[in-house]
Amino acid sequence: MLWRLSAMSKYAWLCMLFLPWVVAAQDAEDILRRADRTRVPAQSFVWDITVTTYEGNRPPSTRGFEVYMQGTEKSLVKFVAPPRYLGQSVLYLNRDLWIYLPEAGKPVRVPLAQRLVGQVANGDLARTNYAGDYLPTLVGRDQVNGLETYVLSLTAKTKEVTYAAIKYWVTTETFLPVKAEFYAGTGTLLKTGSFDAYTELAGHLRLTRLTFVDAVRKDMQSTMDFSNLRVRALPDRYFDKQSMKTLD
Repeated sequence: MLWRLSAMSKYAWLCMLFLPWVVAAQDAEDILRRADRTRVPAQSFVWDITVTTYEGNRPPSTRGFEVYMQGTEKSLVKFVAPPRYLGQSVLYLNRDLWIYLPEAGKPVRVPLAQRLVGQVANGDLARTNYAGDYLPTLVGRDQVNGLETYVLSLTAKTKEVTYAAIKYWVTTETFLPVKAEFYAGTGTLLKTGSFDAYTELAGHLRLTRLTFVDAVRKDMQSTMDFSNLRVRALPDRYFDKQSMKTLD
């Protein structure tokens, strides 16, 4: 009887020891999933993204994209402006990323981390599922612009994602991302991100402006503006590598 009590006490002690860590892990995953929802308006949708890049004293440059998303594992990014980029597209499918350039005549595989324009990487446009790509840890709380936030440390699950690690600030009340730091595999800070604007879309607050700033050159930054959301079913041919050169 004494042995049974001792064993039960030991089990209870172990539960008390590890329960906070289990709860923290569950909380971190839940926070990250909720934050992801603010950047993914529906299971199947299209929206327009305008990227404006500022580099020192140069005039700002603008690129326009039409982004088609189906679930969390399929996306197509069509280049729509300026006209010289028409016909180019990027396809994310089953964790592979392909770019189609008319002059090449066929899709070429490229990394998510590769810079697409200014401070924007391929994965910043084509991939928004942090919960699928990173292991989150809740490391504390902080105040950002007067808002109480959770601070998450995100570690890449594989080498094939956009960033090796992300430090992520998410509001405690609404689970809206407000700030991020993006790191390379060496631990070097690549850039920071500020989630500047939200608008009610499809019945919920959704991110409509995200600004990236280079970690070294603060005068080098890119702003992503999200607009013209259309929630609708999308044909499978949009997510077929062999169809990239025929999409209008």
